[in-house]
Amino acid sequence: MTSSVREKLLVYLLLSVVLIIFMTPIYLILVSSLKPAALMFSKPPAFIFTPTLDNYYDLFTMRPFHLQILNSLIVALGSTAFSLTVGTLAAYAISRIKSRWINDVAFWILSMRMFPPIAVVVPYYIIFQSLGLLDTPLALIIVYSTFNIPLTVWLMKGFFDEVPEALEEAAQVDGHGVFATFLYVTLPLTAPGLAVSAVFCFIFSWNEFLFALMLTGSKAQTVTVAVMSFWSSDAVQWGRIMAGSLVVLVPGVIFVLTCQRWLVKGLTMGSVKG
Repeated sequence: MTSSVREKLLVYLLLSVVLIIFMTPIYLILVSSLKPAALMFSKPPAFIFTPTLDNYYDLFTMRPFHLQILNSLIVALGSTAFSLTVGTLAAYAISRIKSRWINDVAFWILSMRMFPPIAVVVPYYIIFQSLGLLDTPLALIIVYSTFNIPLTVWLMKGFFDEVPEALEEAAQVDGHGVFATFLYVTLPLTAPGLAVSAVFCFIFSWNEFLFALMLTGSKAQTVTVAVMSFWSSDAVQWGRIMAGSLVVLVPGVIFVLTCQRWLVKGLTMGSVKG
């Protein structure tokens, strides 16, 4: 056996171990969501049983889970779109402005991401209560954007720094304005950064629990709060929690796979030969 074959076998072995580690929780969630309640804590554990969809049926009949999924999609997509728009423009400005104060501004923006969420949840509650925005998707979009925009700014700044300014100067010589140059020349070259930023913003907004719990009630409740509502002092409905958890995973996986396709298509860095 040659050294190259051994290296490939070692790589495949390590990848298999990593895959098993990451897929085991998802497998357990899937099995538990299909398992009858009587077998949930059987000893020894039941690995062979007749699957049932009762947990999924109860999930969508006992609660308006489809509306809570819609709320989460509105909040996650709204926050992602707003954060990408504002964060990308800010990152471009920070990358191109030549000033001794610009690094201080960039660090100030990043410091917002360092702020502990638990410290601002009460002020946010008071502000939105006075504005009449409690229990609305708009409140969560605003809150999540305050955390997503700094992350987007710092991710996108690195990609804008790698785009040669000579490309923009050439486009402006050809008659393009500053905005047209940014939109049609610079921005397409940073497609990988846009995809990565979108993935992080969406995942944070989709999975966030604290603000969704404190700032929403019955109208704008998100899926993370809805899943945990099956956990009470009277009983823990594990089957429905597992079914809800698996349903919650699906939109995130679809979004990541979609952005991955765009990320691969957008790998155009290095288009200028030196």
